[in-house]
Amino acid sequence: MWLAVAAAALVLAWWSASFVQTAETRLAAMPAHIRAEAAARGDPFLPLPAIPVGVQHAVIAVEDQTFYTNMGISIEGLARAAVVDLLTHSLAQGGSTITQELVRDQLLGQQKTMSRKLTEIAYALLLTRRLPKAEILDLFLNQAYFGHQAWGIYAASEAYFGLPPADLTLAQESLLAGLLQAPSLLDPLVHPQAAAARQAVVLQAMVSVHYITQAEANAAARAPLGLLPSGPA
Repeated sequence: MWLAVAAAALVLAWWSASFVQTAETRLAAMPAHIRAEAAARGDPFLPLPAIPVGVQHAVIAVEDQTFYTNMGISIEGLARAAVVDLLTHSLAQGGSTITQELVRDQLLGQQKTMSRKLTEIAYALLLTRRLPKAEILDLFLNQAYFGHQAWGIYAASEAYFGLPPADLTLAQESLLAGLLQAPSLLDPLVHPQAAAARQAVVLQAMVSVHYITQAEANAAARAPLGLLPSGPA
């Protein structure tokens, strides 16, 4: 707990009144912006109840297992990432939560600098204070990039399987969740072995947090995926 308090205090000390005001303005506009982006692409914005629980669980299990209990950042994840970065003399490790990924995707970009990381942490803390976690997850799943020009879970489900999200199987849900790490490198049509390996990681993560049983994970790993033979458009 003291690590969380110390980290929060550090970020708070870094903030200024003008920074917080700017951040609040940008965060307030973000939900409408995500909905507008979906409309411009011709994709429906799905409310969270319309997104299968299996998709939600798969993404939480592999991306941010403490999503519903953390304060927008994971002190443990940041600490692990900091150790790796120090050892490798880089900023390669993110230690990011779903909330951090959302604000980075929408507001900050992918540049790896300490300033951007501190801003990301600050925005995630503010967003968690502003919105319920269910809405944050909903926004994330409607804008996340899954590869092949598919932004959002609806577009990804249609692009890879020709199905609405409600019709996805556990095998398909876990595959899509795995793509979030690196959509191009894990493309199941181009790199099927890498995609299968990542899918296995997702399924085991779901087992570890008791979303599914080991038997269900084993069955999903063997199940046909039903990928569109020509691939996404």
